[in-house]
Amino acid sequence: MHSSSFLELPLFSPLAILGRGALGGAAYLGSLGSLVISAVRSVFQPVGAVPPFVPTLARQTSSILAMGIPLVGLVHVGIGSFLSMQAYFGGTFVDGTGAVVGVGLIRNVAPLMTGLTLAGLLSALFTPELRERFTKALDADPRAIADRDPVPGQRESASLSPEPARLAAVRLSAGVIAGLVLSVWGVLVGTVVGWQVAQTLLGVSTDAFYSMFMEMIWLRDVAGLVIKGGAFALFAALFACHEGLRGTADAPGGPVPWAVFRATCFAAVATLALNSIWFLLFYHAGPAFGPTLMAPPGL
Repeated sequence: MHSSSFLELPLFSPLAILGRGALGGAAYLGSLGSLVISAVRSVFQPVGAVPPFVPTLARQTSSILAMGIPLVGLVHVGIGSFLSMQAYFGGTFVDGTGAVVGVGLIRNVAPLMTGLTLAGLLSALFTPELRERFTKALDADPRAIADRDPVPGQRESASLSPEPARLAAVRLSAGVIAGLVLSVWGVLVGTVVGWQVAQTLLGVSTDAFYSMFMEMIWLRDVAGLVIKGGAFALFAALFACHEGLRGTADAPGGPVPWAVFRATCFAAVATLALNSIWFLLFYHAGPAFGPTLMAPPGL
């Protein structure tokens, strides 16, 4: 009996599936790391003629923010009102509503929900765009292109688009910047909505709401907002770019809708994993890091 036939026996089929999955996962992670290294290199040593980095980055960031600001704002309208109403209906944290809303948003909810939103948004933006890089001139200044809509089915020269690593570098950088801005935007929207709900339902004064918020916030909460906001957006952009650069609709990457779906799911899982790791390291690592509404321990 051949070895391949031996491995196909019912007893060994699960092992073969696990082995193929492990090898495929390792290869996928390796290609992600290779893409990051190539993207960093392309910023300082681009191959061929490429558009200027900063104007291209500005255009990509503005596109993400134009779509992300309303999406993240709508998400945090619901989150801010929920946190405030939770204090009301729970009847436990009425005096600490400002801390429940504001600190909760900064510590966890705003970067997490922004990251999950960007996981879908960047996958929808970047993955189809990069799959069509052979037929479209990507990242060039639109004002310098005479015909921005090529004839359907007509392949443009590949030299019109920069190398794949450069395309990824611009989008990774734009994703991180947009993630930081949108995380702060989420905090602002959620806090203002929570404050208004607290005034209406609880009769909590503005001074009481914001004074409790400022009293309970920790420096590590602000650091977490910055670090997680950028990291979650980086994951979203990285998976979106990787799926977009894997090939065309008929290549190993598979159809575009499935590539977008994979990028969204992988980015969401990575975001949730990093969020849990952050809390384990910085909030549950010992008594001094325990999550609490009390003032942080003195140094």
